[in-house]
Amino acid sequence: MEHLAHPSPTLDAEQVALRAKHYDEAKAQGLLLVRIDPKTIRATKFRNRSDLSLLIHDPKFIKLTKSIAARGQDTPIRVRPVQDAPPFEFEIVSGHRRHAACLALDASTNHGFPIISMVDPAACDTLDLVRKMYRENDAREPLSAHETGTGQSKQNVGRYIALASLPDYLLSAFRDPRLLSLRWSTELTAACETRESELKSLASDLAKRIPPPSPEAVFKELLTATPKKQSKRTSESIKRGNKVLFKLSARKGLYGIQLGKQVDKGLHKPLQHDLKEWLQAWLKQHAPESPK
Repeated sequence: MEHLAHPSPTLDAEQVALRAKHYDEAKAQGLLLVRIDPKTIRATKFRNRSDLSLLIHDPKFIKLTKSIAARGQDTPIRVRPVQDAPPFEFEIVSGHRRHAACLALDASTNHGFPIISMVDPAACDTLDLVRKMYRENDAREPLSAHETGTGQSKQNVGRYIALASLPDYLLSAFRDPRLLSLRWSTELTAACETRESELKSLASDLAKRIPPPSPEAVFKELLTATPKKQSKRTSESIKRGNKVLFKLSARKGLYGIQLGKQVDKGLHKPLQHDLKEWLQAWLKQHAPESPK
């Protein structure tokens, strides 16, 4: 970690002024502005940036990386210290894309590529971290609705959280979660809660279709698919006096027998044998083998 006392003399006048501004802002807030090995910085679990926004083949990410390589890093990231997490010494409060870009440049440069960082111990509070993460959105690549899901807008907080909390199997149907619309969150959440088994199968099918359907088409199919009808289960209790001897249940060719508590466990095995013998005889009489 290298203390940053003065802007680099090789920068142009605009960059010198910008870095001086950041240095003064950090000083006024009592923060430390330093150069840090990006490999010692990790993302926080509260991050609001999708991994798809950090892929090296993403056009906007490539543009950012080339800009930092050519002009240097104009805007510092904000980090907070972490303990007992080697090799990491810090984690990101804001600046995930800038960190990913510097990490890529560090890997491709023999002498490394330190990242300019503002160390903010106050962000150790989770609520403070999340607020600062979103406060700096205006200066970064705009977040998609899914990436905003940790909740910065009071009006939309419920829908943002719902969208960010959708299960992975459902997100896979859209291929890219950044394509989800905020207005879909309530209906998708409700569908997951009431039709999980059905949606898992349908989402798996949608994720494999070629060519991929549009996000709107995926949403419509997930919401309008006809629910499978559940066969009705019947149950009957057979009693002797006030005590249940056994319960018989049936559904779609499946039968179950639950013996009452007062039935001696020693009778379980002979009962199983007799039931098998009886069922074989009954089926032989009522459902004779079909001629080949």
